[in-house]
Amino acid sequence: MAVLSKTFTLGRLSVAALSDGAPMRALGGFFNGVDPAEWTKALGITNPEEPLPFNFGIFLVRGDGHTVLIDTGQGARVRGQFEGGGELLARLRELGVRPEEVDTILHTHLHGDHCGWNVDDDAGGALTFPNAAVWVHQKELDYWTSSASDSNPQSQYSRSRILPAQAADRVQTFDGEKAVHPGMTMIPTPGHTPGHCSVLLVSSGDKLLILGDAAHHPVHLERHDWLPGVDLDPAESTRSRGVVAARAVTENALVTGGHFPILTMGRLRRVGQGYKWEAATE
Repeated sequence: MAVLSKTFTLGRLSVAALSDGAPMRALGGFFNGVDPAEWTKALGITNPEEPLPFNFGIFLVRGDGHTVLIDTGQGARVRGQFEGGGELLARLRELGVRPEEVDTILHTHLHGDHCGWNVDDDAGGALTFPNAAVWVHQKELDYWTSSASDSNPQSQYSRSRILPAQAADRVQTFDGEKAVHPGMTMIPTPGHTPGHCSVLLVSSGDKLLILGDAAHHPVHLERHDWLPGVDLDPAESTRSRGVVAARAVTENALVTGGHFPILTMGRLRRVGQGYKWEAATE
């Protein structure tokens, strides 16, 4: 059975890695155009079709007067499809958190598996977190709410998740880096989508970098040119991985990602001209 929730401390903050679904799946699609013999060796497997643990993850951050969600998962649409699918609200209840207590949502991007619970389909399409300010990069909002994404197969669902929040005047946008709260900064890492961001948390000297989809697996932080087929701008995505890897080293930050199985964290160190992922033991 997959781990669907794990809470840890970062300085004064309580951080919970939560799952809105933890399927076993083949990961070849995240290494588009890479010789299977190369990426399977890096992952320690021999069969590219071997199912591996995967996660549709969200982070709940509490402390300093705020209750924050970083992304909102798949939504009710995947309930029953795989372990933990569509169960974010249950994970929050287990931690004693009511939806109306969430005051901030930080969207790394607006793919449907990151904004699904913005809207509660079980409640007739009402906002799931009615008191939350929803932060998203301006380029990301512009892409998904304009004709630029008309041909994107994910656009209909993504729009159904963000437009109600926009209509309710809950959406806040920004360009460049944005300190949403003290010690909580959104860092542009575009390429996967036009306004994709990672999130840096800092509290009492402890630092955590949450990658969004800048990496779907830790090996992506070592091989920046191994890309998923869904990255809209592969060159920009490769560049952003270099930026976020360098930032992780400079900040000496723990690193994790929403698609990493709970709880996968590590640090990066420079090795020659590249980077090496080292799993965290603390």
